[in-house]
Amino acid sequence: MKAALRLALAGVMAPCLAFAQEAGPNLVSNGGFETRSPEVKTWDELVRASGWSNANGGSVDVFSKLGKKSTVGIPDNELGSSTAFEGENYGGFVAWKDDMRPNFKRLLNGREEKPFKPAWNQYSEYLQTALSTPLTAGQKYDITFMVKLADKSDRAVGGIGAYCSPTQLSYVHRHHLAELADVKSETVLENKKDWVEVKGMFVADGDEKFIVIGAFGPNMEKKSVVEGGDSQRAYYYIDGISVRLHPEDDRDKDGVIDKEDNCPDEPGLKTLGGCPDRDNDGVADKMDACPDQAGPVNQQGCPDSDGDGIADNVDKCPKVAGVAAMKGCPEIKEETKKLFEKALTGIQFETGSAVIKKTSYGILDQVVAVMNENTAYNLEIHGHTDSQGDDAKNMKLSDDRAASVRKYLTDKGVGAARLRSEGHGETIPVADNTTSKGRAQNRRVEFKVMFWE
Repeated sequence: MKAALRLALAGVMAPCLAFAQEAGPNLVSNGGFETRSPEVKTWDELVRASGWSNANGGSVDVFSKLGKKSTVGIPDNELGSSTAFEGENYGGFVAWKDDMRPNFKRLLNGREEKPFKPAWNQYSEYLQTALSTPLTAGQKYDITFMVKLADKSDRAVGGIGAYCSPTQLSYVHRHHLAELADVKSETVLENKKDWVEVKGMFVADGDEKFIVIGAFGPNMEKKSVVEGGDSQRAYYYIDGISVRLHPEDDRDKDGVIDKEDNCPDEPGLKTLGGCPDRDNDGVADKMDACPDQAGPVNQQGCPDSDGDGIADNVDKCPKVAGVAAMKGCPEIKEETKKLFEKALTGIQFETGSAVIKKTSYGILDQVVAVMNENTAYNLEIHGHTDSQGDDAKNMKLSDDRAASVRKYLTDKGVGAARLRSEGHGETIPVADNTTSKGRAQNRRVEFKVMFWE
């Protein structure tokens, strides 16, 4: 039994879709009946088209510019007039014959019976040819061919399709085949003006060596299209037959097939395994920590604006060169650290006040000098008190003292945007508040160098 995946389309006019996406060579070597030996002259000469034969006892025809107009000529022939879809030749077959026979009951019942009733109604013709190479198991293939209902055809059917067979068929009967089509039209094909494409994809079992074309059931739909005299036949011209390897699936249409595409639903670059790269830095977006900012591969696609070897996305100071130990910020000099340690107890205020004692100006002026020398520095000023007195008053006092220090620094020329102050009252002690020495340590101003933008 054939693999389960079957798809078919039909009814679209050929100039729009025919052979829009070919993949690989055509495995049907004479799909347009261009090679013939000797030249066809009349009906039932399919075998003169190289490689073709009848699959059952039917009699498929070949039409040629060199054929007799009264029978199988092009464009005019006994069944109408049509140019080839491609090249200068095409085939033709009876898909179904609507046999009728006299209804003798009418002689007895009069108008209660029709004069004719269905007879055999099984006649059907099939053409076949060997594929240039056997099909590969599990591989998808596209089958495509063009058909046109002949002008003098007075029936039309659905189920026009193709079956890929492991063997060459040689049935002697002339009725419909029992084999099921791999690709077929599910709609009735009744266009007499245009070539119509029948196209579909199927998965090969791996033993297929021949293609057989005709009308396939079950439950083939039939339709009367009588114009003038009634031929009782559904006759189709056929041309442009091909079996090709189905293009590998590429959902995002980026030229990288899905099975090799690391981003099958996003159009991308072949060099990046089919993944997109919005900033064109050679790092796929899914691996790029900065997909909208170009950066080197060794920085996960992120830039390093200050050139310190630390990518901006993890650099706390992306505009100022720094060191890894400071997360990309400049290292604090030892003399600066010692100055700030000295300031913890060296900055003094009037008792119960935020007024800075003049004895503290020297230390604060050194802080001003540090800030002027290190323009990348920003400074947080934190005020603290001991636990003596009212908590709320201590909180306000610590905040006011920190603000006084901030004002001193701004008055000395340090930009206000580089300074922040905050009071913590007695909430963050560093020593024991039950001793005078501990309380003295808790009454302090802390400086923290920061690097904000």
